[in-house]
Amino acid sequence: MNSIQKILRQQTAIAEFGSYAFGEKNVTRILDRACIICSELLGANFSKICEYNRRTKHLVVVAGHGWNEGVIGYTYAISDKTSPQVRAFETELPVFSHVKNSAEFQFPAFYKEHKVNSTIDIIIKGKKFPYGVLELDSIKRNAFDEYDINFLTSFTNILAQAIRSAKKTRSLQQSIKKRDRLIDEKSALIEQKSLLTAELHHRVRNNLQIIHSMLISRMDELGPDEDSSHVTLRKIASRVMAMAHVYDQLLVSGSEKGISIAAYMKGLIGEIVQIYGSTRPSVELVSTIDDVELNLDRASVLGLITTELLTNAYMHAFPKGVGTIQITLKGSVHQKSALLCVSDDGIGFDAFEQNKRTGIKLIRLLVEQMGGTLDISTVSGTKLAVQFPL
Repeated sequence: MNSIQKILRQQTAIAEFGSYAFGEKNVTRILDRACIICSELLGANFSKICEYNRRTKHLVVVAGHGWNEGVIGYTYAISDKTSPQVRAFETELPVFSHVKNSAEFQFPAFYKEHKVNSTIDIIIKGKKFPYGVLELDSIKRNAFDEYDINFLTSFTNILAQAIRSAKKTRSLQQSIKKRDRLIDEKSALIEQKSLLTAELHHRVRNNLQIIHSMLISRMDELGPDEDSSHVTLRKIASRVMAMAHVYDQLLVSGSEKGISIAAYMKGLIGEIVQIYGSTRPSVELVSTIDDVELNLDRASVLGLITTELLTNAYMHAFPKGVGTIQITLKGSVHQKSALLCVSDDGIGFDAFEQNKRTGIKLIRLLVEQMGGTLDISTVSGTKLAVQFPL
């Protein structure tokens, strides 16, 4: 083979290796292929790649071709100035050496065992620090020439870039795996939290239902007379039931961020009718409820306000037990506000005197808690309007 043919063959090998190496993400496979290609092209009996370990300050044989067992993993201390690998690494220049009768370098015993006669070492450059050294070994004397240096220099430049690319890909893959693991762990924690929250809400709802049942049971024990004990128990039972219905909707929606107010209010109104309808069967309640969303806290407050307004209407507006109560809830997402109105065609009341009563005081406190306003009208019955932000 003449020089031109040799150069063309080497250039073709570099191109083919580059195509392979930049598509391969495993550094070990890249290094192994590099050793094989260089040995075959240069007619070398052996080849190896030493990687520099910055922590231990050693050159470690990480890949090779043709060697017996035990060579891969061998280390050269950087402090050993008699090693041609160290010389090439420190000077970043090609180093030729003859194993037999060398006055400049000393070689490990496995060189003699493999009958190595001549070597050439080429630096594998890195971005900040050299990656290591590529060495070709032959049992022939003077086996390598300047053409081989040119080829190996070009080859190691491609090799260095492929190593960096593979390491970046590996680092990215590790980061992606770590991210995915963290996402999975976070999802598991969120799911666990959701389950615990749902269980807590379920238990709270059950406890409220038990309290409500106990209050109703106590009312039944007191008999049919509507004395102050009955009135107090009914009010407490209504408030407890209002809270229980919030948790009903919370369990249905599965989210504390948004509770369907339409479903919640319809259920709440139905319960109030059951509590007070038995003693006032001729009082009709008409409702028109828009569906808006409120979080747990605001839905709870709205439920308590509704309960107080309807309870007061049932208890005080109709001394003869006949009349109509109307409740409406209108929400405007565009205006970011809602209006709750409870009106009746009953006897009305003195607003000044009612302001002193506990019920109205509680309603005002609850409305204030929602950041809303309360308007009371006593013309042709009673109308209470609560405007509050969504």
